[in-house]
Amino acid sequence: MENDSTLEKIIFEIEHTESQTIEKKSEYETFELWRDPVLQSNLSGNIGILFIRSILKKLNIDEHRVFQWRLEHKYWQYQVLNYYIPGCMAKTISLSKLLNEPDGVQKIKEICEAGFFIKSALGDSSGRDNNFDRTSELNEIINFYHKKHDHDEEWILQKRLNFKKEFRIHTFQKDLIPGLTSITEGQDLSGSYPAEEFVKMILKKLPNAIMNGTLMGWDIGLTDKNEHYVIETNITGFHPKSNRGFQTSGYFGDPDYGTIMSAWLNNYFRNKYNISIDSVENDLSLSDKFYTDFIFYSSIFNDEQLHILDKGTKDINNSAIIYLGDHTDSRLLMVVNYICLANFAKTSYLIVSEKNFTTISDIFKWNKLIKILAEHTLFTDEQYKLIKHLSYERRKKICHYHTLRLIKENDCFTI
Repeated sequence: MENDSTLEKIIFEIEHTESQTIEKKSEYETFELWRDPVLQSNLSGNIGILFIRSILKKLNIDEHRVFQWRLEHKYWQYQVLNYYIPGCMAKTISLSKLLNEPDGVQKIKEICEAGFFIKSALGDSSGRDNNFDRTSELNEIINFYHKKHDHDEEWILQKRLNFKKEFRIHTFQKDLIPGLTSITEGQDLSGSYPAEEFVKMILKKLPNAIMNGTLMGWDIGLTDKNEHYVIETNITGFHPKSNRGFQTSGYFGDPDYGTIMSAWLNNYFRNKYNISIDSVENDLSLSDKFYTDFIFYSSIFNDEQLHILDKGTKDINNSAIIYLGDHTDSRLLMVVNYICLANFAKTSYLIVSEKNFTTISDIFKWNKLIKILAEHTLFTDEQYKLIKHLSYERRKKICHYHTLRLIKENDCFTI
């Protein structure tokens, strides 16, 4: 009954802990990202992690707080989430508890045959590395257990569910962050809205002591019976045991889209909390392309874009209009790909110069969510003679306006 008494103690502490209050700053504040030796110490993770830790520090968030309840540990994560939202996760059983019972090894084998698998209770990215199922290592795990008492419950048994889609959804406090949902397994993001609504339901039911000031990445599965489950949640902060140090969602360091996601999160904090990074120290900027790209992406994201996504619903999904003109900047093309990946828009309209029309059309010819418009076709010949001599920014605004009229929409996500 040790596990039961431990859960009672955790729940008691959660419900008797005063939650921290994270409020929007009264005045807009920007700061420079730099090699702060305190924030650079004990980092455990990807290149985007310094940005995350720096901005949370500016909000005076206690990075150790939620880990007093071991919520990074998948067994206790299951116990706590299942306490507040019964059935939201696949049934999870303590391996060490079974091993301490008579005929424990045989019971474990029978449970595995009945549809459970063995999973590590610590660490991260197991799903992305496709090594979460460790059932084939059962004998080695049992031998390890007998040699070393399993104080940290390093292994768990979890019911196997057949997921047809899996999503990574990011939240801060009790707010789902629009634009930071990705599909990790499956063909497309068409089912992201119900998955996000499932997470919102969970956020409402979890206590403020856990959620206030907490940045989380939720792995959500959709079964072949169209039921949603939490696979696990990745909590940002100072993890005390496995890979000890400050950790965050691995997606902010993704080699393809991590910089875009970090810049979008920067935009989110600017809008919601009046705090953002507007520059990077020169030495740090020169150390990796991540930082120069981060500033570029931060410069093209704004509050209006966030508002457009924020009010999107199951039935209302706006289009996106991206003005390229004469530019073929690979970073802008990556944004176009991310807009499709993260389901920002039902259709993305790319406005390009006549000379680049064929090149850009060839790049995106397999993507049915993208429509390419030659800039000059939005105007009469006389109009375009005047417009093509205007500045890039002025032409962009005019092209946005004319494309809105063409597609007959009132609001669009525009870049």
